Amino acid sequence: MRKTPRVTIGVPVYNGEEFLGETIASIAAQTFQDYEVIISDNASLDATEAICREYAARDARVRYVRNERNVGAARNFGQLVTLASGEYFKLANADDLCDPPLVAQCVAVLDAHCEVVLCYGKTTLIDGKGNVLGRYEDNLDLRQPRATDRFHLARRQVKLVNILQGVMRTAALRRTGQLGAYFASDLVLVPELALYGQFHELSESLFYRRMHAGASSSITTVEGEWQYWDPLAGQGRKAPASTWQHHYGYARAVLRAPLPLGEKLDLLWGVLRYAVADRD
Repeated sequence: MRKTPRVTIGVPVYNGEEFLGETIASIAAQTFQDYEVIISDNASLDATEAICREYAARDARVRYVRNERNVGAARNFGQLVTLASGEYFKLANADDLCDPPLVAQCVAVLDAHCEVVLCYGKTTLIDGKGNVLGRYEDNLDLRQPRATDRFHLARRQVKLVNILQGVMRTAALRRTGQLGAYFASDLVLVPELALYGQFHELSESLFYRRMHAGASSSITTVEGEWQYWDPLAGQGRKAPASTWQHHYGYARAVLRAPLPLGEKLDLLWGVLRYAVADRD
């Protein structure tokens, strides 16, 4: 009987044949080897399935799951979290890379500090050919003891959401709303995670975010956003007021969090102030 792995590495993918092999290779090269890899394929139309099945046949730790239809990024992420069996969870987008020590260093921090809910490495941006574009400062090393302070700082400072490809506590992630099926819901998940514990940034640049024409960050149309986040609901619909969806998400996150009533009321007042400031 195979023992439960300490880390689940979840790889959501849709038509990822161009970079998927490099991503899986960077996972296989990790110095920390007590992991499982779950690849959730969102009904890809290219060679993604063949690539995944080849790696799964080669390594028993790799599990391939294929959706019958494209359920969108949010639901695909949720499926990975549901299937995860590891104490820790690492998201690995199918076009990004990480250096061999990343998982080991993150696990060491989480093992040593129970107050930390997420540990991540500094980010380097690369292009489609792997050329370095420059360093990116996430500025989300949040070790403040109060959840309220961490929440407000995370909301103000999160932009590219690279830190979700660090290593986090699976149990804490499951207590959140995870990703909502609306535009840029990952911007809500980061502050919500901050309500459950501290964020720890490693001193080394160990994560490589690939900026290319096919990346989600390059989507410029409403139709493209719907196709990425929620294609099942997006047909024939207009763009939603995503700013208000974010504020609603913040409020629900606060209500879910295991915090004293007074702290929740303080946070809700802050969310209301954000909404008023963004009313236009």
